[in-house]
Amino acid sequence: MRLADTLHSRIVAGLRLALPLAALAVLSTLFLFSRDIDPSRALPLAAIDAEDLARDPRITAPQVATVTLDGAAITLTAATLRITSGATETAAAEAVTVLFATTDGRISRLTADHARIDRIAEELTLQGNMVVETPAGYRVRSDALVAALDRSWAESLGPVTAEGPPGRLEAGRFVMQTTPGPDGAAPTHSLLFTDGVRLVYQPASGE
Repeated sequence: MRLADTLHSRIVAGLRLALPLAALAVLSTLFLFSRDIDPSRALPLAAIDAEDLARDPRITAPQVATVTLDGAAITLTAATLRITSGATETAAAEAVTVLFATTDGRISRLTADHARIDRIAEELTLQGNMVVETPAGYRVRSDALVAALDRSWAESLGPVTAEGPPGRLEAGRFVMQTTPGPDGAAPTHSLLFTDGVRLVYQPASGE
């Protein structure tokens, strides 16, 4: 029994030494025969991105939020945002969506191809396929629109076409504004179509 115990102890001791050495040998062969990696292959793409970013600094998928003096919340999201002045007074954005939420929960949605943010003038200018969707059910299209960032107000910079509850509208100008209510009453939200309004009335079904 003592001879067997001694032999067993020697075998266990040998395995304790041999197994770690074998594992180390296997790992060394993996590193030795692994496929070579050429780090220079990734450099051209990385260099192009870095150079482009240095040449044209921009923010991807930004979200900009502000609150007007009358309590409306404005949230802008875009595909990209570029600072166009050194002191960040102005910025340009692409593929823009603006959510305009008034204090009573009404939300208007504005979309455009391009936007310009002017912090000095407190204005946001939208251009290119500009569409306004209002809580009243209107969908207004125009080439461009300017909106205030310090109050609830927006105005088209040219003719508009709109589809809404009464039918199809065409007008030379469109204004979206909020008027405070008297003595703390709820504010009044209005859409004004002016300058040669043409309405094609579409009666509801059953009329």
